[in-house]
Amino acid sequence: MEKLQPTRFFLGANTKNGFSSLYDRFTDPAAGDFLWIIKGGPGCGKSTFMKQIGAAAEAVGQRVEYIHCSGDPDSLDAVHLPDRRIAYVDGTAPHVIEPRYPGASELYLDLGSFIDAGALESALPDITELMQSYKADYAAAYTHLSAAAALLPRNYPGLYGASETEKIERKLAGLASRELRGGSGRKEQRRFISAWTCRGRAILEDTLSALCPRLYTVDNEFGLGNEYLARLAAVAGSRGNSIIVCPDPLEPNKTECVIFPDRGLGFIAVDRQTGLTLSPYRHLRLDALIQPSLSPETRTALRRRRRESGMLLDAAVGLLASAKAKHDELELLYRPHVDFEGVSALARDHIRWLC
Repeated sequence: MEKLQPTRFFLGANTKNGFSSLYDRFTDPAAGDFLWIIKGGPGCGKSTFMKQIGAAAEAVGQRVEYIHCSGDPDSLDAVHLPDRRIAYVDGTAPHVIEPRYPGASELYLDLGSFIDAGALESALPDITELMQSYKADYAAAYTHLSAAAALLPRNYPGLYGASETEKIERKLAGLASRELRGGSGRKEQRRFISAWTCRGRAILEDTLSALCPRLYTVDNEFGLGNEYLARLAAVAGSRGNSIIVCPDPLEPNKTECVIFPDRGLGFIAVDRQTGLTLSPYRHLRLDALIQPSLSPETRTALRRRRRESGMLLDAAVGLLASAKAKHDELELLYRPHVDFEGVSALARDHIRWLC
């Protein structure tokens, strides 16, 4: 049996606005999706439970979508089995999820029942201190991310105007006539393809490779890439195309990536801090619309902003790493008091039902 390559996304991101969540759009009850909302404390096996579900589904040839944690990319926050229209999600903070239609489209899955609560009473002071400390690190990281976003070269005022937006409209019209003919039916999903994490900027390149054999990179040092992709998503939707729209991981009101899974086609905005290593199918050089007109003073100001923004991003990543280390300590306090065999037995019950 041929093993299908899973797709991987983020549903949350550490942004200039704090934690930005797309978890409310993860499943669609009207389409028949059913969501298991996992509750439980740190270190009680939520991610491992979902990894077991996903691995078992992959082994029998089902499609699997993994949702990674923006705090710790090695950890899972959700898993989706689209062939079964079943999904599992970590419903604890910062992405607290509650059933919309209890029993009909969602149910709780309580892994907290496998915790020996009495044994943890003596650890309450340490648990309290670690929880408060790692949350403070996140708050400080968000302050740095906000300042970094404000100083990005693309947010320098007056870089482009009506003339440049008219040019990208013409470029978009030409591309749409070549690539966006005959959509089979409009459907839009929203996912993050990258996130700022404890290890820096993480881009899920395996997903881009799997879904986008033809991947366009779009210059975004001056912000025209975000403009182009937002307009592309609107045009694609109006022509009946199924798309995955990926917000920018630092400024989620902007668009970083648009994927056409039915066409093997994708577009991603890139600048100096993106870190993409994939070779593109084509590269749209939108920065060339602006660079020739930049004055020496503006170029100097942009270099300074780029340097200062980079320092703030580095500091934010350091704080995210500190938060992750404290959360790891918290999990170590819980793990000796969790019945992991019970968690695994519950996973096996679900696997027998699903597979």
